[in-house]
Amino acid sequence: MTQSADIASALETHHIDPVPTTERIGTARDLFAVWFSANLNVGNAVFGLVILTIVPNFWVALVATLVGNVIGTALMALHSVQGARLGIPQLIQSRGQFGYNGALIPVIAAFLMYAGLTASVTIIGGQALTAATGIALPVAMTIVAVASLLIAVVGYHAIHAVCRWAQIPLTAILLTVIVAAFLRDGAPVTTSQDVSWGAFLTGTGVAVTFALTYAPFVSDYSRYLPEDTSGPAIFGWTAAGVFLSATGVCALGLLLTAKFGFGDIFQSADAALGGGLLGSVVLAATAAGLAVTNVLNIYGGMLNLVTGLSTFVRVPASLRTRVLMMMPTFVLGTAAATIAYQSYAQNLQAFLSVLLLLLTPWGAVNLVDYYVVQHGAYNVSAMYAKAGPYWHDPVNWIYYGLNLKVLIAYFAGVATGIPFMTSAWFTGAFSTALGGADVSWIPGLAVTAGVYLVLARKRSVQPTTVSR
Repeated sequence: MTQSADIASALETHHIDPVPTTERIGTARDLFAVWFSANLNVGNAVFGLVILTIVPNFWVALVATLVGNVIGTALMALHSVQGARLGIPQLIQSRGQFGYNGALIPVIAAFLMYAGLTASVTIIGGQALTAATGIALPVAMTIVAVASLLIAVVGYHAIHAVCRWAQIPLTAILLTVIVAAFLRDGAPVTTSQDVSWGAFLTGTGVAVTFALTYAPFVSDYSRYLPEDTSGPAIFGWTAAGVFLSATGVCALGLLLTAKFGFGDIFQSADAALGGGLLGSVVLAATAAGLAVTNVLNIYGGMLNLVTGLSTFVRVPASLRTRVLMMMPTFVLGTAAATIAYQSYAQNLQAFLSVLLLLLTPWGAVNLVDYYVVQHGAYNVSAMYAKAGPYWHDPVNWIYYGLNLKVLIAYFAGVATGIPFMTSAWFTGAFSTALGGADVSWIPGLAVTAGVYLVLARKRSVQPTTVSR
């Protein structure tokens, strides 16, 4: 067995520490399977259901889906390049932007995201398993969550392997449902219902969020690639995996909802398949696919919590640490699933609105800082120390681990976005004036990037070689 094969089959021993050069293996093409399989299941078609609820015209909703997926995928895939270049998880890298302590802000936002996404995927996975087998929903949700946990515990290489194996069966299942939906009689998908610009932009925002929620952990799955891996290749394979799968499942959700009219995506899928054995097989496979999706949430939640905890104490890299740090996301997400499932579509839309508000400014700061201000030149060693440029650098407004330039830009983006957001939980004043449109992601991107570019100056920090 080769050294590369030994590494790829081993239980992961790292968490937030830099990956040594000797363990950096794989190719950019490996990223396609991760992001393709992570999205490609019938359960994620619920995003299409939500979009059609907001944009009640099939063809206009499809355009909103395509536009949103292009924007979200491009932003998300740009983050993927950073993992191979720096060899560290995404949110540790935020210390190079927000400061050593300032990175706790995106860590807190990411914790909410991981717990919420775990709950979301657990709900739809449990619903699929219940529909396929008839077992009680709480039991079905627990089975999906536990299956995700077991894969996540093994670590990075197991996640890549499972995603590679899952590509073909998940593709076959999705195509089966698409063909069945086209062939089965139902309501016509054409409609002449008018759609306001506000509704169109809100639906586009839902599609943007689909891919953008991966941004805080996309480079977690590229950090083992060799440092000299082609940047365009990393971007291209990541973007292809996300765009093709996200567009496919969202379009399926639009089709199922438009033709069969159920508020539950699995009822619509069952109607398309005509029930029976085929329907049960598809739903069971969907539950398995959602367990794969949930692995990313639990594994990413672990890296996020270790990042936050390591701000205060040293956290050893071990299997025990990995399991313990997975439990908060696993337990809270699974518990939330048992509460939120009764109004799932409404709660999902509101949750996505909050994520869009919090994550878009973070992404704007990250991308502008990496590609425009610092051009990828970070002092990786300093990200692990309460000293140095990410702890105290008055020239760049960094005091006690807080980068004031970045924090001002980030909170300006969040504050500007609040009046433009709308959900079942909150509606901003400007959103009301726009007919209920949720367009918080637009000022979130533009204002954050603009403010940061005005404040930013060329930093004196130089990259250093991480001790291998």
